[in-house]
Amino acid sequence: MPSTYTSLPPFLRLVRWLAAAQYLFSTLGIIIYLAFSFTTLRQEYRMASVTLQVWAPQQGQLHKPGYDSLVASKQPNAHRLVPLTERIRLKYIESNWGKKVVLELLGVLNSSADGRGSLPLMMYSMLTGMLLYRILNEMQIESPFTEKNARRIRWLGLLMISIDLYQYLARIILARLVPPVPLPGHSGTVAPYVLLDVGPEIGAWKFGLVLLVVAAVYQRGVVMAQEAELTV
Repeated sequence: MPSTYTSLPPFLRLVRWLAAAQYLFSTLGIIIYLAFSFTTLRQEYRMASVTLQVWAPQQGQLHKPGYDSLVASKQPNAHRLVPLTERIRLKYIESNWGKKVVLELLGVLNSSADGRGSLPLMMYSMLTGMLLYRILNEMQIESPFTEKNARRIRWLGLLMISIDLYQYLARIILARLVPPVPLPGHSGTVAPYVLLDVGPEIGAWKFGLVLLVVAAVYQRGVVMAQEAELTV
């Protein structure tokens, strides 16, 4: 089915261009990543930077002295700020080449970066942008149901589920790779406190399941459209 740029409303055309931009910039990011990141693996030593999240001493609790003073306070909007957790950064030298490769893929083998950008996350961004662009580029309001778009929606759902699975496995792998450094004031090593710098978790797998349901409904629409054409 030929794509038409006039069949979509303005909002969907805007989303299509945004998806194309995401696809383009993610692809460029992957090219730059592959061109520069792995050249540094030939260095003898690399600095790994891993974020740890630990409970604060008060663990978000307002103990009796603070509670009593807050209740007795006559000030308007009386309050206390109680630390719940705190984040610290573990930096260490990694010289094992195999571990350096895995740490590079996880996006933590960078002593100067404040965030984390890993190859799987960039590929996820590229693939979702590509699929969304192709869905909207082929869609026509007059006949929106196509077999290709049903498959693309299904792939979008599977990608969203897989990215949450990747995050879960990546944290386990990273916790096994960090050296057994003791954490002062806490029992055991730093491994249980490893945190991936990916921002707040939103549960992408839930949206993935929704998209799989939408894909099934969409597939049924494709069948009905084909049956209608045969009837005519």
